[in-house]
Amino acid sequence: MVTTKPLRPDTFVFYLSCDINLPVRVRIDRLLGRLPALQHARQVALNADGDAVPQEARAPALYVVAALCALGEVLALPARSPFAPASADGCTWGAWLAFPIKYRDLPHDAQLAVTVWSVREGAPPVPAGGAAMLLFSKKGRLKTGLQRVCLWPERAADVACPSATPGKLPVAERGELGRLEQMLKRYERGELAAIDWLDALALTRIRQLRVEEEQKASSTELSLEMELPVFAHAVIWQQAAPAPVPAQAVPGSVGGSTGDRGGLALVLVPDPEVGRESPAELKAAKLARGRARGLEDRGLKPNTAEREAIEAIIKAPPNRVLSAEERALIWRFRSSLTADPCALTKVLRCMDWGDAREARAAVELVARWAPIGLADALELLSPSFTNPEVRATAVAVLRKAEDEEVRGVLLQLVQALRYEPADDSRLAAFLVQRAARQPTIAIPLHWYLYVEWDDAGFGARAAAVHKRLTAALAGDVGGPGEAALAGISAQMALMAQLRHLSSELRGSAARKAEQLQAAVREGGACGDLATAGCPLPLDPTVPLDGIIASECGVFKSALSPLRLTFRTRGPGTQELAGSGEAAALPPPAVVEGSDAAADGPAQSLGPVGGGRYQVIYKRGDDLRQDQLVVQIFSLMDRLLKRENLDLRLTPYRVLATSPDDGLIECIPSMALATVIAEHRSITRYLALHNPDPEAPLGLRPEVLDAFVKSCAGYCVMTYILGVGDRHNDNLMLAPDGRLFHIDFGYIMGRDPKPWPPPFKLNREMVDAMGGADSEPYRRFRAYACEAYNILRKSASLILSLFHLMAGSTIPDIRTDPEKAMLKLQEKLRLEEDDEVAIEWMQQLINESSSQVMANIMETTHRWAQALR
Repeated sequence: MVTTKPLRPDTFVFYLSCDINLPVRVRIDRLLGRLPALQHARQVALNADGDAVPQEARAPALYVVAALCALGEVLALPARSPFAPASADGCTWGAWLAFPIKYRDLPHDAQLAVTVWSVREGAPPVPAGGAAMLLFSKKGRLKTGLQRVCLWPERAADVACPSATPGKLPVAERGELGRLEQMLKRYERGELAAIDWLDALALTRIRQLRVEEEQKASSTELSLEMELPVFAHAVIWQQAAPAPVPAQAVPGSVGGSTGDRGGLALVLVPDPEVGRESPAELKAAKLARGRARGLEDRGLKPNTAEREAIEAIIKAPPNRVLSAEERALIWRFRSSLTADPCALTKVLRCMDWGDAREARAAVELVARWAPIGLADALELLSPSFTNPEVRATAVAVLRKAEDEEVRGVLLQLVQALRYEPADDSRLAAFLVQRAARQPTIAIPLHWYLYVEWDDAGFGARAAAVHKRLTAALAGDVGGPGEAALAGISAQMALMAQLRHLSSELRGSAARKAEQLQAAVREGGACGDLATAGCPLPLDPTVPLDGIIASECGVFKSALSPLRLTFRTRGPGTQELAGSGEAAALPPPAVVEGSDAAADGPAQSLGPVGGGRYQVIYKRGDDLRQDQLVVQIFSLMDRLLKRENLDLRLTPYRVLATSPDDGLIECIPSMALATVIAEHRSITRYLALHNPDPEAPLGLRPEVLDAFVKSCAGYCVMTYILGVGDRHNDNLMLAPDGRLFHIDFGYIMGRDPKPWPPPFKLNREMVDAMGGADSEPYRRFRAYACEAYNILRKSASLILSLFHLMAGSTIPDIRTDPEKAMLKLQEKLRLEEDDEVAIEWMQQLINESSSQVMANIMETTHRWAQALR
């Protein structure tokens, strides 16, 4: 029998925080006090003058965003509570929030920053109050149990250290209730002796004081009650000790021993300083640089070896960190590089912006530099450059750009506003001015800003810039700005009605389709849509002239997307691409997205002739990641065509109109899984629509050429972006031979399937080209290699676009932006020349076309779809 020695009464038992391998959690209980007036709430509806349309005020919904931070930096992704209705006395949640960080990883100065956000329909979220609370006391003890923090009204929590919004007052300033609650915590920890009759009186008094405190709380006094996990013993902060280094055998020894030294082993201890720059060398370089800071030898030229090293540095990707030697080399010969536009960003990265004199010299150097291109201008707008004059140089380049170029990178320019020093920055002024004169920029700019209103860190700035945009459009009376504002108002009304319709439909897909057609026809609940006219949100050059009720439907999928057919008028009407047979295809059952590809055949109709245009309205899904991928595909298509390589790509349009709904352009096509199931092969399907008995495969040569080229293009593009979850249900085939991909829920190398191939190239696709030994397949390989090298030449532009998206809500980028950039850089293989890159792409083609696991996963996916 094992016995344990009883502990002495004065024994203090505790846990070390470095030993607790549990995720940090907090329970958001309730908000106490009356909400302050929300002065900044705005309604969604806009009239032609840009003013808010008065609507009946409703009680806002509240949610809490909590984040762990230390030394002014957020340690992990914030956690968010569900929405809860606000009342006159506060709000109640009772929800546990978990963070992707464990107690053992918390630093001693870790803080919990909480912000209560208030949301009204159609208006950006505004902070109702925020505060920050230290998780460890001054003595290093972890706080547990019930915690009440005082919120700072209408302010988000400040994550700085010390925080400007502390949630805890000193004990001496908390009053009688605060003093008693502090004593209660000591009592619960066992630090005070228990006296039953006195404890009952004290607890009763504490409850009375709490009730009195809640009743006399004024309208500006808000507090948030939270609950932290309670452990069996106290938790004391302790930094985790480094893992012991195992003994390693020295070469020439046996069993780790050295000769006759009694079997003692030499322990090889790794030096953590290896690979880091020497502080002494950095100090010496700074002193030498400071001595020559006021001197600039404009006639100094590098020798051959130095020139080669400088060229290698200039060609390096924008996210590569330069070493001290490389920075010194670039800085020394900075004057000789002024004629090279591509060298400007590297020179500016070598400047010491903390030194005022060198910063002024850098601005003067920029003034006499050769004009830079769009790719370098986008890099200067990244978070790596904070100097206002440097960013102004980038804006000056954008002012000279054509509208089409600005529209192609408008999504990233909106995200670049995150890194501007103020709301009224030069970049914001440029975007507003360009939008005021060009409606095709004003309308997408409106949606890109509007969809960011709920972003806790960027929503306020997006709303401020949107307000400036609305004022500028309204001020252009009788011009394109006023027309654009009227179009935006009509689009907002259209999306509001579609959102309402989607939420009201009930029953099966057929039943929902009947309800939809009844609602949108003249005299229905949303009969205004039958004659409503506005620019198409997906493409402002297409004017809509009402909805055709008889041609609307609902897809058979979990989210029940709406298939909508609009009448169009004017020159913006798009005609049907491909053969005439596509217009006679039956209505689609499924399209776009893994959910949409779950039930039934996947076949989609696209922009149709005769003054009609079909789109999909999808609610319940954030389309911003799909929107980004399709935008990059469109950019890559333009880069390839600039080099006279048209791969017959299909970059259809996607627009997110809110964080959970949006529009998708339809393209006449059928899912590859349906093609194979109904026609047994891709060749038979294409020959059915494009027969040519004299051709080798029985179909027109231009159709086969379109299939070969589009396969090559999408193999390369999906490989570079790391698009995952590829299966035959999200590969679409148009009747004219064009193949394209949909549903981009996994990018940057993420894939729900194990051991995915580099890109999707299955046996059916190879057979459609005539087999692995055919001439079309050899052309496919040549197209893929050529496209890969062309896109590698524009790596700086592609990397800069993704760098600007680092702070966005794109899940596969925001989780770890640096890792995403490194993955993208790895796929481009910038350190290799074109010949090595061709060999690499040939190897990837061989691997993708012969991978057995991909075929197994495709069969598994098909079985899973059948079971559903």
